[in-house]
Amino acid sequence: MKPIKKSTVAAGAMIISGGMLLSRLLGFVRENMLMNAFGDSDVTGAYNSAFMVPDLLYYLLAGGAMSAAFIPVFTNYLAKGEEEDAHITGSTIATALMVVMIFGSLLEFIFAPYIVRMIAPGYAWGSDVFNLTVTLTRIMCIMVVFTAQSGLLTGILNSYHHFLAPTLVWNAYNICIILGIGVFSKMPWQDGLLGISADKHGALGIHGVAFSVVLGAFLMMVIQFPVAVKKYGFKFRFLLDFKHPGVIKVLKLFGPVMLGLSLTQINLLAIPLIIGSLLGAPAVTDIRLANRLVLLPFGLFAVSIATAIFPRFSQQVALNEMAAFRALIARSVNTIMIMIVPSIILMVVLSEPINYALWGGGKFDQSGLRATSFVLMLFAWNLVGLSLQQIISRAFYSMHDTITPVIAGITMVAVNIPLSIFLVYTPLRYGGAAVATTLTTLVSTVILTDLLRRRLGGIDGRKILITNAKILAASLLMGVIVYFVAVFLAPVINNEIIGPAFRWPAPFLPQTKPEVFTELKIDHAARIKLLLSVAVSSGVGMAVYFFIIKLLKVEELDDVAGRFFKRFRKKIVTPVAE
Repeated sequence: MKPIKKSTVAAGAMIISGGMLLSRLLGFVRENMLMNAFGDSDVTGAYNSAFMVPDLLYYLLAGGAMSAAFIPVFTNYLAKGEEEDAHITGSTIATALMVVMIFGSLLEFIFAPYIVRMIAPGYAWGSDVFNLTVTLTRIMCIMVVFTAQSGLLTGILNSYHHFLAPTLVWNAYNICIILGIGVFSKMPWQDGLLGISADKHGALGIHGVAFSVVLGAFLMMVIQFPVAVKKYGFKFRFLLDFKHPGVIKVLKLFGPVMLGLSLTQINLLAIPLIIGSLLGAPAVTDIRLANRLVLLPFGLFAVSIATAIFPRFSQQVALNEMAAFRALIARSVNTIMIMIVPSIILMVVLSEPINYALWGGGKFDQSGLRATSFVLMLFAWNLVGLSLQQIISRAFYSMHDTITPVIAGITMVAVNIPLSIFLVYTPLRYGGAAVATTLTTLVSTVILTDLLRRRLGGIDGRKILITNAKILAASLLMGVIVYFVAVFLAPVINNEIIGPAFRWPAPFLPQTKPEVFTELKIDHAARIKLLLSVAVSSGVGMAVYFFIIKLLKVEELDDVAGRFFKRFRKKIVTPVAE
């Protein structure tokens, strides 16, 4: 296997970022359709709670965790030209995943009521929202069989430095769910057929959306498999060779990696929704929507760069190129922060206009929009710790150290749970879960970064601090400009000015919404005004931001601005010490 060129890393990051951008845009279309059709009602809350169960099982047993444990071992075999060992390892892990996922899905189907009781403690046993959550959980539990294989195939393709097919599956998945909302949910249904109740219009309703999730997960696997087999010659066969050294190594790494990455996922998505259920199903939906907005810059910048850089991290460690390894860590951190910090400021300042533009209208009413905007302003700050964790954790995994990130993750979750419970009973209400998640993620990331610095004898921490101080100063000035431009452009909708708003305490949100009786009227003209307000104020602010960091000579700007290929080749050549 040839050494990975710097341009390959850049190209990979660009492909992932572009694919993720399209995926996020389709995701916004999906969520807009879902909210307009169902609002932040008990029905949507049940769907979001049910979806959390198979999604978490995917992250716990496969997905990102399996890729993180699998890529270093698989890449090591490829780097040494031992492709047969790579194929045996991949086949065994794929077969084992299939068996485990089928068994896990069966258990989830049987014990669905008890699982729902754990992940949605605020839903009363036997209530309509509880029973609906149980039914949706049983429909969607099978998806993990397909997403597990998809996660492993992504790891195989990433090891060959192929990033296109994995990005396509995200979009196929979103398109399926969009069809589910627009078509499957409106299909006529006989009440009680297959144990599924029709909605009040005699249609499949939210159950049709759940079926589309399963179909999307199936396509995620189907799209990637022929690429791995035909293009890269991956020789898959049903095999369980647990004595093979590669399989043993993956399994040894998998346990701690599973805990490390899944704890991050639990801290970000699961705990806020679980705690939110204590305040009612509407809170679950509003917290999830805010989370989705945070995931846009997170995916575009942090995940895309970290995913593309991970195989190279592994190769540098395998070849003992530790000076280049340290330099690449520092440069990756700064490159990510150039886009993450201004993204935070934009989401804080423009929270309400963004939410009204994306989700407003139909059955998603004013109380839900204000609640989502409030949570977004608090959740946005979580991007700092969450994004840095992507680089720092992968640096540890590349060194085959899976224990250190786990310790940090366990501490993070252990503190988050009681802190979240305490804060939701303060004036923060449903926003308390966002504050607790942000604080615990940031503290655990700082600790993890310091441990990495000590392990490597420095990661150019002084330069990282100076660069990020410049980024923060430029972002704050940008925020002031964005605020005044947005106030000037704020449109009037339903006799209300929709512009920057910093509300306190948490806006009112009812405990339950069994049915939404009034629809929020936002016509196309009003939505265009909102989008223009957000686009113009953001555009002016970002232009000022880039001008300032250019004046401050933040050299990583070149990586973001288009000379990524050349700069990585020139900059990462000398040892870097703190």
